Amino acid sequence: MLRSRGQGAIPSAPVTTRATADGRRSPVTRTTVASVSNPVWRALEDRVRRRPADPIVTYLDAEGQRTELSAKTFANNAAKAANALRDEALLDPGARVAMHVPWHWQRSVWTIAAWLIDATVVPGGAPDESELVVAGPEQAAALTGGSFGPRGSAELWVVSMHPFGLPNSSVPEGALDAATIARIQPDAFAPGAPLIAPEETPALILRDGTSRAQQDLLDRAASIGAGHGLRAGERFAMVGEPADELEAWLLASLVPLACDASIVMAGQSLNGDPIEVRESARLIG
Repeated sequence: MLRSRGQGAIPSAPVTTRATADGRRSPVTRTTVASVSNPVWRALEDRVRRRPADPIVTYLDAEGQRTELSAKTFANNAAKAANALRDEALLDPGARVAMHVPWHWQRSVWTIAAWLIDATVVPGGAPDESELVVAGPEQAAALTGGSFGPRGSAELWVVSMHPFGLPNSSVPEGALDAATIARIQPDAFAPGAPLIAPEETPALILRDGTSRAQQDLLDRAASIGAGHGLRAGERFAMVGEPADELEAWLLASLVPLACDASIVMAGQSLNGDPIEVRESARLIG
């Protein structure tokens, strides 16, 4: 059952004040605090402000479908997803989100959305160790041998693989359609003041138990981009999910932000050579 504070509701921002140089007081809102403390939010806002219309994520599937998200469109989708996670799933900072989303533009959106609310992304995480499970349709079907919903270990939200993110035609019993929940949310996000210091909140926990905070992930994303020789404004292509787990999640999310680049995500069965030409993107894997 969906737990809700109200459709699309964003809690009002309480106002406190801080002293200025001339001794007067200026307002400090939750958004002011969060804009300083959430590195992913800052990176996304900076990218949208500088080049809103340029693509940030493009996805190509085996059936020839193509989905391209500009920085602005991507931010709007991530905002809707983040609002849903915070205001409908009622996730608090530090909540564990088990991500079972395949190599797809939806992985990019929902990973960033989780970080906007300071949640912890756990790729392939166990439902009984998570507050929420976000999965693609095939992955959700494989997971539903367990129990979900109010009597289960975690809610299961099923992300659509439709090129335009339309709702799933059906979801497993006890699961919820993520597109139906997210589409009614506002397409702007106002992060709240963190309840936990950002450097103390793991943003990503890998299968080997390694955990990294948001700023650490952004630094690592910049390093991954540099290792591939990415330049600002460059489009790069990756055919299929990388074998390295950290790269598999950062290339789809933070590398485009940290390196001011654009990723073309292609299905495993596709030939990379035509993609390089057609998408004007350099193949890196």
